[in-house]
Amino acid sequence: MLFQRLSLIIASLSLSATVGTFLPLKAQNLEPFSRIIANSPTPVTYMTPRNNNQIAVQIKEGEFTFRGTLRRTSGNMFIAEDRQVRVMYDRGTSRLVVINKKTGTELYNYIFSMADEGSL
Repeated sequence: MLFQRLSLIIASLSLSATVGTFLPLKAQNLEPFSRIIANSPTPVTYMTPRNNNQIAVQIKEGEFTFRGTLRRTSGNMFIAEDRQVRVMYDRGTSRLVVINKKTGTELYNYIFSMADEGSL
C-alpha cells in the first residue's frame, strides 16, 4: 500500500515536471502577429459615424494598423474584423477592444469617446 502511494506521488511529480517543460515551448511558437504588445494603452484612433449602424474606424500604433467599418450588432455594440483581429466598440461605455482572432489575445482595451472628436 505504501509502495503504491509512493509510486503515485513520484508519477505525479514526473508528470508535473514534464508538463512544465513543454508549456513554455508552446508559447514560443506563436505567430509573429500575436507578439504585438501595446506600447501605449491608447493607440491613435479615428472614428467617424457613417449612419446609425456603421462607424468608420482607423487604429494605428507602431506596426499595428486596422482600417474598417464597425457594424452595429445589437444595442450599443459595434464589431468589425479583418483576417487577423476583431475590433469591438461599445458606444454606451466608450470601450474599444481589439482581439487577435487566431490566439484570442487581447491586444488593446481602452476608452475612446467619439464625443471628444465632435462626433455623435
